[in-house]
Amino acid sequence: METTFLIVKPRAFAEGHVGGIVTEIEREGFEILGAASRRLTREEAAGLYEVHEGKPFFEPLLDFMTSGTTIGLMLRADDAIAKLRALVGATDPAESAPRTIRALYGNSKTENAVHASDSPERVERESSFYFGDCARALNI
Repeated sequence: METTFLIVKPRAFAEGHVGGIVTEIEREGFEILGAASRRLTREEAAGLYEVHEGKPFFEPLLDFMTSGTTIGLMLRADDAIAKLRALVGATDPAESAPRTIRALYGNSKTENAVHASDSPERVERESSFYFGDCARALNI
């Protein structure tokens, strides 16, 4: 079993898609280990997306990610990171396979409903913004 981390982005939260997203996650066999909601600060959003610093979409992404409530979910399943990234779909919802989370709930490349960690190191780093030191305890 492996753990992974997902963020439900502000617009998906505001549009009431959290339940649908959680349903898709549970339907695919993920166990939810923890959930936390919060409105990110600009510094936290910059830390989450530090790998994109300097790219043209970085500042608009920070504006969006700090515009409202987000939810962080710690998840567990066999091969969880790859399995969740497949369930999430392509960054651009228009290019996502049918029935992926982004195809169902995304609006644009930035407002694509969710963010999913892409490595064990990113799971640990990104989940710490929502769970602090508890993230390690949840990462069983």
